[in-house]
Amino acid sequence: MKTAISTFATTLVLLFAAFYSTKGQENYGLTFYSFNAPQEKRTALALSEKELCFDDSFDLSFDFSFLPNRSIYFGYLFRMISPGGQNIDLVYNQKDEVFNTIVGESFCGIDFKLDKSILYNKWTNIRYRITASTISCYINHQLYKTAPIQLKDHCFRISFGASRLRDFITTDVPPMVIRNVGYAESGKLRYFWPLGKPGANHLEDTIAGRQAIATNPLWSDDVHQHWRLLKSATVRGNASVSFDQERERVYLVSEDTVYELPVDDEMTTEVTHPSIGYHLFQANQSLYNPNDRKLYNFYIDIRGISAYQDNTNRWSRSFDTVANTEYGHTSKVFSRKENALYIFGGYGQLKYKNQVQRYDFNTQEWTDVQATGDYFTPRYMSAGGQWNDSIYILGGYGSRSGDQVLRPQHLYDFLRFDTRTRTFKKLFTLENNGTPFVFASSIIIDTIHRAYYGLCYDESRYDTRLKMIKGSLYAPQYEFVGDEIPYAFQDVISDADLFYCPRSRQLLAVTLLADLGKQTTVKIYSIGFPPLPPAPAAKEGGWRPSWWWLALLLIPIGLWRWRRTQRKRINVPHTPVEAPATLPYVASVPHTPVPRSAAVAEAPQDKALMEPAPFIRDRKAGIRIFLFGNFEILDAGGAEYSLHFSPLLKELFLVVLLYTLKNGKGISSEKLNDIFWGDKAGKHAKNNLSVNMVRLKGILAKTGELSIKKEGERWMLDYNPEEVSIDLSDFMALKAQYPEHGRQKLGYLLYVASRGAFLKQTEYAWLDDIKSDYTNKIIDRLLEESRHVDPQQDADALVETANCILQFDPLSEEALRLKCHALIALGRHSLAKNAYERFAKEYAKVYGEDYPIAFPEVVK
Repeated sequence: MKTAISTFATTLVLLFAAFYSTKGQENYGLTFYSFNAPQEKRTALALSEKELCFDDSFDLSFDFSFLPNRSIYFGYLFRMISPGGQNIDLVYNQKDEVFNTIVGESFCGIDFKLDKSILYNKWTNIRYRITASTISCYINHQLYKTAPIQLKDHCFRISFGASRLRDFITTDVPPMVIRNVGYAESGKLRYFWPLGKPGANHLEDTIAGRQAIATNPLWSDDVHQHWRLLKSATVRGNASVSFDQERERVYLVSEDTVYELPVDDEMTTEVTHPSIGYHLFQANQSLYNPNDRKLYNFYIDIRGISAYQDNTNRWSRSFDTVANTEYGHTSKVFSRKENALYIFGGYGQLKYKNQVQRYDFNTQEWTDVQATGDYFTPRYMSAGGQWNDSIYILGGYGSRSGDQVLRPQHLYDFLRFDTRTRTFKKLFTLENNGTPFVFASSIIIDTIHRAYYGLCYDESRYDTRLKMIKGSLYAPQYEFVGDEIPYAFQDVISDADLFYCPRSRQLLAVTLLADLGKQTTVKIYSIGFPPLPPAPAAKEGGWRPSWWWLALLLIPIGLWRWRRTQRKRINVPHTPVEAPATLPYVASVPHTPVPRSAAVAEAPQDKALMEPAPFIRDRKAGIRIFLFGNFEILDAGGAEYSLHFSPLLKELFLVVLLYTLKNGKGISSEKLNDIFWGDKAGKHAKNNLSVNMVRLKGILAKTGELSIKKEGERWMLDYNPEEVSIDLSDFMALKAQYPEHGRQKLGYLLYVASRGAFLKQTEYAWLDDIKSDYTNKIIDRLLEESRHVDPQQDADALVETANCILQFDPLSEEALRLKCHALIALGRHSLAKNAYERFAKEYAKVYGEDYPIAFPEVVK
């Protein structure tokens, strides 16, 4: 009966959460001010001013995720404090990347890790069940572990984040977001706080009206509706800005300094580099090139471009004088595929321009592009953005003739410029019956939702406002999202731009106002992505549905779900689960890796499918090097040595390791110098190599089993294969070790490969060919082995094989066919159709066109 109550209570919590999420945005939740704020400004959430008491047991559940790009994550997720002073805490230990459960002054034994791709990008549900003698932890609705405890009291005060209770005061708060907080007694849900109500500090739960108190709250809706000022600075000269999207940092080029402003920790830090002997004239512009990782400053009028030299703090060339610009407020778009900069339009000397100019970084040549197709009206103050081979240009101000005195007007056309055919195509025209507006330089293309985001403003006012517009790529509909940004506009001495941060999921707006030749005031704002429309004003009166009525509606659904699970005989276990010797990732089962793709649940798994091959299972426990999924080096106890690597040492280790595996001879000093220090003279390169090899050897020496040795002029990784496990070597060895084909060998391969794509999220220029070669070999071996199993009896194994391949190549058509056929063999026709639709959606996202093969053809 307790199991039934527990299952039903869990179901009710999920149904409440599901109902609430349909009423708002998926981004709802309470964001916690952490180490980026003073101690007294950090966020706390107290579930009640008084203790919450229970008889037999109580459950505390919540969803949470961490905010990316922060330097400090240590802190308390929650604290439970009893009247007698007993504490139960969930703490994130950043050093070991582990969540510790603490009871009193001791670790209770419930410690777990979460994969970083989940921790920062997805919601994780945590539930703790407390009885007088046990504490149990559930992760994503599955029992993780139970440990013994001895409670002194049956009442607790529960708080998330900062705690201000006497003797338990703490301001160590991780940068997190929480939502859907539930409290149940003896399996019965008593209180539920969705945390989706922005602007409120006293929050009533949706069942009994009990108040929780939020101190210094930052509501997720607010993050997506309101721009926040991250940085305001005044710098010397006529400054300009650019953005490195991969590392998420703004470059601010001033008269005497180049500023690097990382978005991490809300731009609270900056890195400065001297800028020597380079004068900035009016209308200079800056660009960060992600291909060669260099910062450039350029002038359109004289077609002059200069690169910043990190080693000398000087620019590659300087300019004596630059006249007043004829290309004010152009739209500039960098094509990474072509390694070229496109510049559209501009204004100066009473003329609007419709030129399309192109600078090729490979040939270092400027050219005028002879565009054809629909007429590109001369203009300035338009916005540009790119998707694949298309550059989109939105609006502006100009005239058909280009002459300022001949009927200038606002333009609201939306055009596509094809970089292959060099033709313009007018797609549609926006309607605007209100205040006229023009655009900041860039638009951001949302390829998933086929939408664009841009900044627009009324240029007829000095004290104007930037507003964000969201529109469709295919239709003239648009809306304004987010609130407004103050913007001092004074034609050519002011500027604004928009950048997208994919890792931290936010947009940056930058405004500049120059006092020509003297100084520039720069302001940088951020808003969560995707931005939301401003919240509508609350209406007085009107009928509001009671949550009690909602509960009455949900109870039959919950009972139906419980009865269904009973028929399936799936019960919530109540016996303690022993933790493995090492801390597992939640996404995996001890000793049995499970693919992390969302498709894992699409077919029933045979738990005996993915087992280690005997030579892997029987190997002496020692150092393990993982190249599948995220790169890691672990010892037998689970300690991660790869955390000690700097980015340079990580890359240096990987290149030595992979060349050792590739040819057994390692890599030459000359090749290493070319990869890492190609811009330095021979002596300096040699010194850099020697110093960093000493550092790398020092870290590897701590493992006791890994070292770097040099034979002649070649560097190799030295290790004993009997004691050091490298998953890539194991995968490649399986072909020779087990020549017989079948389900068992397929399981051995999946055991290794299902951890994730080869060196996932690791990108280096020298690695591209190696990565491509290994990826092809891995996919080929999995496909080859899949042909030797029974497509009917082993359909579940084929689903897992397809899921694994799709981690390496999300657009593998062989994997799609394999998956759909296997799901149909299992009788999962709707899941097969869903798998096809997801594939087609990803295909369209990448290639900008519909997948050409219909579903019936795929499954034929």
